[in-house]
Amino acid sequence: MKHIYLAYILEASLQGKKMSKKLRTVLYVPATNEKAMRKAAGLTVDAVIFDLEDSVFPEQKALARSSLATFLAKERASFAGKYLVIRINASDTEYWKDDIAVIADILPDAVLLPKVTSPQHIQETYARLTASGSHIPKFWAMIENPLGILRLDSIVETGKSFGLECLVLGTNDLVKDSDMEPGKNRCNLVPWFSHVMLVAKAFDVAVIDGVLNDIKSLDALQAECDVARALGMNGKSIIHPAQVDTVNKAFSPNEEQIAWWRKIVAAYARPENQNAGVINLDGTMVERLHLEIAERKLREYL
Repeated sequence: MKHIYLAYILEASLQGKKMSKKLRTVLYVPATNEKAMRKAAGLTVDAVIFDLEDSVFPEQKALARSSLATFLAKERASFAGKYLVIRINASDTEYWKDDIAVIADILPDAVLLPKVTSPQHIQETYARLTASGSHIPKFWAMIENPLGILRLDSIVETGKSFGLECLVLGTNDLVKDSDMEPGKNRCNLVPWFSHVMLVAKAFDVAVIDGVLNDIKSLDALQAECDVARALGMNGKSIIHPAQVDTVNKAFSPNEEQIAWWRKIVAAYARPENQNAGVINLDGTMVERLHLEIAERKLREYL
């Protein structure tokens, strides 16, 4: 039953994402670091989050906004094929209104809202953008404290009607605010991750795992990716180019999986199987739901 298990794992990890772009590898870049932003354009990442929040000192907030707007006005074309996201500051900060104002100039694919603990955070940002006549992007929400996880069903159910499409785990803040020891391979966080995945799958939104700060340990990165993918997450956020290849590979199908999907499609295309519900394929009982999975995955990856 190995092949069926692989199919189920792939389905779990990707069925929540209905966006046209894959979100395996999501890179944070400080909006004040033009060198890093320029380098990001050439990396094989699926999305770039230009950060106006945590990585920018208070005295540099205005500079970060203007620098990002100027940079993307000149270099937007170099990010073709990448999902562009801006992480703004929280609505209870003095920077929020100015962050909102610059969105009209930058026209990102999505806005990432930090420290979301209520659907009001999404609603008020949407209302502010609407009132200003600005571009209305999709919304991503940082889930990075216990209250955000506790209220997640309300956040996601309401947020969907305002364009919420993705949750991003802020694991560093989650650990800080919960006084929790992550444990080996973050085992102590898995119950919380599982709750996030339950809500995400129920309401059909994507989930991106949090960052690993130890950029030198690719083994630790691989271990975190394995857990995240097994739980059904769509991808992982990263902070350094050295992490790109590991994450891309971890959240992509291997040759064996692709071959198995092709075999399923070919088997059901045979005249004797066209009306069959269940078939025996190399000793494995395959149903039409596995055909649907195979066809979808082949469309997404090939």
